[in-house]
Amino acid sequence: MQGYIPGKDVVVGQCKGWLNKRASDGYVQALGQSWNNHECVFVLQRKRVGSGGYNWTAVSNGYWILNGKKSTGYHWNGKNAGSRVCLWNYTTGVSRCGEGAW
Repeated sequence: MQGYIPGKDVVVGQCKGWLNKRASDGYVQALGQSWNNHECVFVLQRKRVGSGGYNWTAVSNGYWILNGKKSTGYHWNGKNAGSRVCLWNYTTGVSRCGEGAW
């Protein structure tokens, strides 16, 4: 079972990214959707705080979307780690990231 994580969405022009969380282990995936001929790329990023910490880093491949919907695989989002989806709209030239889910 998976569930949408509210409040973590990002929208840039006619492209949207959001996060789902798997109930069984808390792993997360990023999803992206494009419409009206907007070409976009999205990626799942993770940040870890504390010992062994690091800043926002891509943990998935980048996924191109054009008038469709795609998703990453599920990635770890455990203790002291958060995830977010970042979106680049190549049609408008604007990029933005959603809020981190901890």
